[in-house]
Amino acid sequence: MADQLQDDINTILRRFGDHYSDHPEDAETLESEPESEISETIHVYFVREPAFEETSDEQVVESTLSIPEPVKQAPQLKQRSSSSLARVTAGVGIALLLAAIAFQVLLAYLTPTVTITLVPAARHLTITAMITAKPGPPGAGHLQGRLLSPLTLTQTKTVPATGKGHQDAQYAMGTITFYNGLFSSQTVSSGTSLTGTDGIQVVIDQVAVIPAALATSPPTYGQVTVPAHVVEPGSQGNVSARDINQACCLPSVLAQNTIAFQGGQNARDFTYVTRADIDTVVTNLTAALSQSEHAALAVQISRSEALATPTCTPTVTADHRPGEEATAMNVTVSERCTAIAYNSAALQATATRLLTLKAQQQFGAHYSLIGTVQVSVLHATITNQRQEMASIATSVIGRLLYQFSPIELQQIKQRIAGKAPQQARHFLLNVPGVARATIEGIEANQRLPKDSTRIYITTLYMAFSS
Repeated sequence: MADQLQDDINTILRRFGDHYSDHPEDAETLESEPESEISETIHVYFVREPAFEETSDEQVVESTLSIPEPVKQAPQLKQRSSSSLARVTAGVGIALLLAAIAFQVLLAYLTPTVTITLVPAARHLTITAMITAKPGPPGAGHLQGRLLSPLTLTQTKTVPATGKGHQDAQYAMGTITFYNGLFSSQTVSSGTSLTGTDGIQVVIDQVAVIPAALATSPPTYGQVTVPAHVVEPGSQGNVSARDINQACCLPSVLAQNTIAFQGGQNARDFTYVTRADIDTVVTNLTAALSQSEHAALAVQISRSEALATPTCTPTVTADHRPGEEATAMNVTVSERCTAIAYNSAALQATATRLLTLKAQQQFGAHYSLIGTVQVSVLHATITNQRQEMASIATSVIGRLLYQFSPIELQQIKQRIAGKAPQQARHFLLNVPGVARATIEGIEANQRLPKDSTRIYITTLYMAFSS
């Protein structure tokens, strides 16, 4: 019986040995994990049986082996080892992934990010464009426009004269006729004074040589007339004819003023018309007429049209000329105006296109217009009355900025990568189209990242200033 028991135990142990020889990985797993070593316990029980009827001196010992069957235990060991291996593999993978992420975060933290701010070069361009307008659909060389019916308006205004004048007292002027009754000539000296019946004293201005009388029947007196003036200035010197009628100076000599003296005036202040008086009235009347004409012409245009500054021809009349003495004057201004209506959107588009072409010719393709182009109509001239064609003179003003392409910006980043800030700034300021440049994100003693992806470029467009 004891031999039987020993054989059973050996059989069980052999089964365990065969299992691990067929699955060496399980054995290695068990050896590599001593802390989780699996132990098998074999329980051997000795049971004493009661004696049979036939007694015998030989004692029989029977035992029951209470152990787990090896066949059932092997799969549990394999499953446990596989699960442990999977956990180890997953743990190692997660650890490597976390390490890579941490490395990238640390690298991003330690590597500086540089921001380059570029201020593009700006250009201002002003042109004067002559744009043709005529009826009908717009074309390549003209825009849609039309002539409005002529308009004539007239205004009159009375204004005071502003010229200030002063006149000194004036001497009355006239003539004296001398008659000679002798048969010999006689002479009266210049400056000889004569007095009229009203007491006005007159002086002759030159020598009077009186011819001799003729022995005719009746006798004919010799006579001569010389200029003379009143001694005292003023209007009282305007004596009437024959106020002087008297014997004078020499025998048989008679002096007379055969016509009245004139021109004698008292001293006085007066007003007169000046050129400025007329010009001021004309300016004021023209401004008032222009407003009225513009309003009257604007009624004739549609919503899509704009009115060019009307061309007006003024006619000015005044009842006094400059320098004439007057207290007031009447000025009349009459204006005949012609105007042109044009499509405002088409004018803006045409002017912008012309400015763009000029900019490309002058600055190159890198410069582009920024903002709205300012278009001002200077004047409009009718070039063909029959065909209703006109030429509109416009002032076109625009602002242009240098435009960097993505390729140019990438090339700039590659060129400055790894450079010192001072070298990079010097390079940037020599790049065509760069007006100003700033570098932020690193110290003065640091270099820009060699990795161009760590360099960011922003473009700053400055506000428009006229």
